[in-house]
Amino acid sequence: MSKVWLIGVAVFVIALVVGGIVAAVVTGRGDADLLPLDSPEGIVQRFLLAMKDERYGEAYDYLASDLQDRCSYQEFTLFAPFDSLSEGRVTLEDSKVEDGTARVRARVAVFQPNVPLPSEYSYEQTYELRLEGDEWRLTRPDWWCLLPLPF
Repeated sequence: MSKVWLIGVAVFVIALVVGGIVAAVVTGRGDADLLPLDSPEGIVQRFLLAMKDERYGEAYDYLASDLQDRCSYQEFTLFAPFDSLSEGRVTLEDSKVEDGTARVRARVAVFQPNVPLPSEYSYEQTYELRLEGDEWRLTRPDWWCLLPLPF
């Protein structure tokens, strides 16, 4: 019985530590809150902050080279605005890195204070990245460039 109790306490402590990491706010402010630039999580964080602050040139620079080849900056800025992030938050839920690729899963909570009945909703978003040289670059989502534009 004491072994089971000890294992239970160990699992609880590990869950607390993991929960603390998971609760790290991706859209935090200030250099102290930024995740490392050389990590997939840090790139996703900076990408989302750039989108939130409408710094689309900076956000575009975080895209993988082949995605930039397929999607011009003009197309990106047409489809990419993140109005939902202006009144929301993003939290890191999970990340996996393997063989030069990474998946970062985040939960996006959106607040809608300017509607007749203020509400909140959330959804999960997975970001895929790959190493290009020694820098992580976003490969997905790529919904910014799903349709070719006539110009």
